Amino acid sequence: MKENIIKFVNRTSELKALNNEYKKSGARFAVIYGRRRVGKTALISEFIKDKKSLYFYATSGADMADSLGKALANVLGLAYADKLKFDNFSDVFELLNTAKLDTKLIIAIDEFQNLALNDKNFASEFAKIYDTIIAKHNVFLIICGSVLSMLHSLALSYDAPLYGRRNLNLHIKSLGFMHIKEFLPSIDKATQMLVYSSFGTVPKYLQSYEQDKDFWQNITDNILNKSSYLYAEGQFLLNTEIYEPASYFAILEAISKGNSKIGSIASALGVNSTYLSRYLARLIELDLIRKEVPITETNPLKSKLGRYKISDNYLAFWFYYVYKNYSFLEIENTQAVIDEIRANFNDKFVSFCFEDAVREMIVNDPSLIGFKPQKIGRWWDNKSEIDLIAFDEQNICFIECKWQNNVNEQSVLNALQAKSAHLINGKKPSYKLFSKEWYLN
Repeated sequence: MKENIIKFVNRTSELKALNNEYKKSGARFAVIYGRRRVGKTALISEFIKDKKSLYFYATSGADMADSLGKALANVLGLAYADKLKFDNFSDVFELLNTAKLDTKLIIAIDEFQNLALNDKNFASEFAKIYDTIIAKHNVFLIICGSVLSMLHSLALSYDAPLYGRRNLNLHIKSLGFMHIKEFLPSIDKATQMLVYSSFGTVPKYLQSYEQDKDFWQNITDNILNKSSYLYAEGQFLLNTEIYEPASYFAILEAISKGNSKIGSIASALGVNSTYLSRYLARLIELDLIRKEVPITETNPLKSKLGRYKISDNYLAFWFYYVYKNYSFLEIENTQAVIDEIRANFNDKFVSFCFEDAVREMIVNDPSLIGFKPQKIGRWWDNKSEIDLIAFDEQNICFIECKWQNNVNEQSVLNALQAKSAHLINGKKPSYKLFSKEWYLN
């Protein structure tokens, strides 16, 4: 059966940051943002559960000021709170001038961007409210949103009306591989890697996984099934953020197929590379893709070896297997898509996700390579590549990751030594192989 209880996992550093701000005197202001379903609301709920607080979920309805005002009046203990009427947000926050706050009050407004949908002047007016009212009281204001483009225009960009007022900025991202077992304690280690490579690590996506079914049945029922929300989640994410998504869909599909260099993406789409620059920059801003450069680059911003990768494993999986196969899935020919996934999933996805998982394992347990790395990541040039290189001031470790059993370890290590010889640069070298067999044992 599906797990209906919302789990709160990790977010230790985020909670610490929020609590540190909460303890400070006077008004505080935090912006929490991140893509849908990543766990922002769960974080807020965990933070406020033992504190005097108001949590308010904003919609685009016309009566939001009245709803927020009644809720705030109730939290402040004002008589006849439900009888009051609020026509604007200035009147709502004027309530703070009538209250004595011995304990800091948290006011958390979730999906804050919805308040601005019907009023282009809302952000400027809210900035004035913050300066003239909220900032004078013992209040911790938290605004939270999942439409990153709107949060940027309201609070995060340099020219945003609320820019410069926040004390804390939290970008909530997907969890790490290591947390899958906390959501899905019944699945074995091999299945954890398969889940990581398909469902990813967004909490809501993981909670859609049914532990009483095998992996392939979960893929069929919870991603390829037209009635499952993950079937259309990729489209929903982009349509929420981008008004004209066709070009962005094409770029993301090209990247999902292994076209990681700007030249290869352009070639796949039949366009000039310069045409792609603004689209790629936008996708990075929205946390849908990231640009990687070889880990040894001393000036990453000027590197000509950049590669683009879809940030979320689920979204990469969705573009490669779901989006391009809509013609099959819409007529419920699911088996054709399952056959394709079974044929190349390990090579196209799991092997690369295994590299990311190994990197995370090393960061969390440096004893795996014998020292705590200052940097760890992929390396490549125009002739060869190495799965991972980890190094500090004295040590450097060259790492190959093989999602295979019965690997000829000595042959792999010999090849690794040969292609890394020019990268040692006076450090003490070591060489490691992490295989599927190692992972499962």
